[in-house]
Amino acid sequence: MSVLRNQIVPWIKVLACQALVLAIVLSLSGSLTPGSLTPGTLPVLLGQGAAAAGLGLLLRMPRIWLLVQFLLPVAVVYGDAVPAWAYLVAFVLCALVYWNSASEQVPLYLTNRRTWQALADLVAASQARRVVDLGSGMGGVVTFLARAHPAVEVSGLETAPLVVAASKLRIAFSRLPNARIVYRSLWDADLGTYDVVYCFLSPVPMARLFEKARREMRPGTLFVSNSFTVPGRAADRILDVDDARHTQLHIYTL
Repeated sequence: MSVLRNQIVPWIKVLACQALVLAIVLSLSGSLTPGSLTPGTLPVLLGQGAAAAGLGLLLRMPRIWLLVQFLLPVAVVYGDAVPAWAYLVAFVLCALVYWNSASEQVPLYLTNRRTWQALADLVAASQARRVVDLGSGMGGVVTFLARAHPAVEVSGLETAPLVVAASKLRIAFSRLPNARIVYRSLWDADLGTYDVVYCFLSPVPMARLFEKARREMRPGTLFVSNSFTVPGRAADRILDVDDARHTQLHIYTL
């Protein structure tokens, strides 16, 4: 139920922001329909998107949703003007980004900054020397932890090609010698070499992944799951993060 809520609530906020801004636009300029568009309408649509994104910022929505807010009015009005090949390009790009969504049923979830800090505090408290982020996405966790703890080796495992390329580029620009991104499936990784294993995946792989962690990880090391619990196993500790989505880190001591 919480997963469904996390998917639906952002869209409700998007539609509410767009409806509010559109009502203001209509009250100021009269009706706005595709049939009455002029070249000067595009700035109005961009302004509407920017205003909706501003409302989303006040609602503390993640940055990806702010981009949706900004582009949505233009996409709705000018959708018919988009050439057919653009949809193929968009499909290929989405496939390269959401590579695991179909096969592993793991969407691209991005960890927010407050959770980064909570993880950094946890790493410090556990005196970990090696940390891994399973499904590291854009590399935010990896770069933050590597910068916060220069003596800790921080790795990220990812298999979505475009995401891997972007995160490797991010690591290169960050110039963090203790950070790395590896193109590797989490199922092929040896979790026994890490002191803290972090993941933000989905409910689907959690049981199998925890069994892998139990087989491979050393006694006293930590398995940390963002939001999703291990079926049939209560967490040894739950860390509540003070953020907009009320993130919980479920911590299991092996």
